[in-house]
Order: sequence, then C-alpha cells, then structure tokens
Amino acid sequence: MEKIKLIFYGFVFVVISCSSQKEIRTALPYEVESVYFQRWIGGQEQTGSGVNFHITFKNPLPPNTTLEKLYFQGQEAIFQSESNVKYVGGIYSKPQNPDLILDGDSQNEYPNKAPEITKPKFELKPNEAIIEFRIGAEIIRYKIVDIKEKELLAYPSAKPRN
Repeated sequence: MEKIKLIFYGFVFVVISCSSQKEIRTALPYEVESVYFQRWIGGQEQTGSGVNFHITFKNPLPPNTTLEKLYFQGQEAIFQSESNVKYVGGIYSKPQNPDLILDGDSQNEYPNKAPEITKPKFELKPNEAIIEFRIGAEIIRYKIVDIKEKELLAYPSAKPRN
C-alpha cells in the first residue's frame, strides 16, 4: 500500500510540475509592423548605457491583452507603452563602480564587493527575445528571432561649466 501511495504522489508531482512550465510559442497572434533594438550610451561619465527594445504592432492590442515583459540578451525588462501600437522595453546598465580597488596585492582588494551574477531565465541568441503577453488571466510567451539592431545612439555630453 505504501508503494502505491509513493507512486501516486510521484505521478501527481510530475503532472503538476509539467503543467506549470510555460510553453514558448513562435507565431505571434498579432501582426507586427516593426521590431528592433538600439543600444545607447550617456554623454557623461556616470550616466550609464543600455538597450531599448522597440516593437510596433499594425493594430492596437485587444482590450483584454497587455504586453508585460521582455527577456532579451540575458536581461529582463518591463514594457512601456509609447502609443496604442508602440511599446519599448528598456534595459539599463549601471556605470562601473568608481570605488573599485585594484592592486597587485589581493589583500588590498578585500573591500571590493563581489559582482552579482544571475543566470538568465532563457537561453537566447543575441538577436532573439521572448515577449510576454497577459491575455485575460493567462500569461503567454512568444519567441521573436532575427531582431535587427539599429545604429548606436550616443547622447551628447553636457556643455562645459565656466
């Protein structure tokens, strides 16, 4: 009897864990006019850099549908709506820590903090992304491939102070 209970609980665990995994679809349900990404850098030392991911649909999304998250180049971002058809997901890279101590004697580098390394949620190529929609109460993910990159956007630095 104990063996049957163990097999039953094992089966229930497998079924629950399989059903909780989100499948990734490849055919978007909404027609896309354009999709691209563009790197940017700030014009001053501490302004940082990042990537903006742009997606424009041919028609507005249905009322019960929202574009939620972006998974791109090992990062995760929230989409912001620029209009009823255009969305941008921004990934920001912080500038390097200016207080970093580099020394020939590793004991002098002790105050440095270890970098935070996080494993990406999805294994994607540099020109692939996963976008996440909420349709009613359901979350659906779609993979987009062969995303084009636009030229780097370099913001000008501020005018020098006199």
